[in-house]
Amino acid sequence: MSTYLVLDGGGSSTDVAAVRSGEVSGKIVARTSLPSFKPTPESQGTADLARALGVWLATTVPDVTLSYVLVGMAGVWADVERRRYLQDLADAWEQYIAADVPRITVISDVELVQLAALGDGPGVICIAGTGSIAVGRRADGRTIRVGGWGPRIDDAGGGFWIGREALNAVVRMLDGRGPATELLKPVASWLRCDPSDTVTLQNALRSTGIDRAARLAEAVLSYADEGDAVAVSIRTRAAHELAGLITTARRVVGEGPIVGYGSLLNNANLIDTIETVIGEPLLPLTDVLDGVIRRLQAV
Repeated sequence: MSTYLVLDGGGSSTDVAAVRSGEVSGKIVARTSLPSFKPTPESQGTADLARALGVWLATTVPDVTLSYVLVGMAGVWADVERRRYLQDLADAWEQYIAADVPRITVISDVELVQLAALGDGPGVICIAGTGSIAVGRRADGRTIRVGGWGPRIDDAGGGFWIGREALNAVVRMLDGRGPATELLKPVASWLRCDPSDTVTLQNALRSTGIDRAARLAEAVLSYADEGDAVAVSIRTRAAHELAGLITTARRVVGEGPIVGYGSLLNNANLIDTIETVIGEPLLPLTDVLDGVIRRLQAV
């Protein structure tokens, strides 16, 4: 029996599974979660990924010859990006793991989710984590991508967007332009400030960067569940933004399930609002690697 790897390289972590083929449902022989190795303008991150994989493989599944590696990597979408990433990963593999480089396929992390959720059938997937995107595929293979423009331009309804809205709500509260909200507490904690020290908090808000704002999303959803009116408003607007991604893709696709994946879609109230807007169930995808393995075993 041969062994292959599946990697889900997201913006916050890299999930890896080693799978023994030939089983009815595919047997995961080892699994781990590594740090994120998402490419940046400065680095492809392939050397760091290969080093981490090499250590994990040597200590967890030694003496196994890999036949295939499927990589779904965030930040890799266009053909030219895939080719460059594939070449860099193959070179790093040869240097840090083994001279015998297995067959490697590189796709985007979004396409990996699509494979796990839909296989080669029609439908729509909505991913809501740090960012947001919907991807649909028709029965004839035509695909549509909606959203996924990145946090600086769009990603409405995603974690970064929710976190930024929380910061905006707090500064409006401090100015007297907006209503009081308990979101002051998680925002102050995020800034490492005492929420009662208004002067320090205001200074911190004026000088903070917002690259880590997505970390506030979970707190916003929790406070919304507890009834904070401002948090509820943010959650409702996020749900409508995500529903807009889905309905836009749905108009093109026309059939098949609608599948949701991402850390934000663990919140039942957010899902309820999305389903009310789209008028269809949003089916959960809880584990991308398991879904991909099932699809690969069916081929």
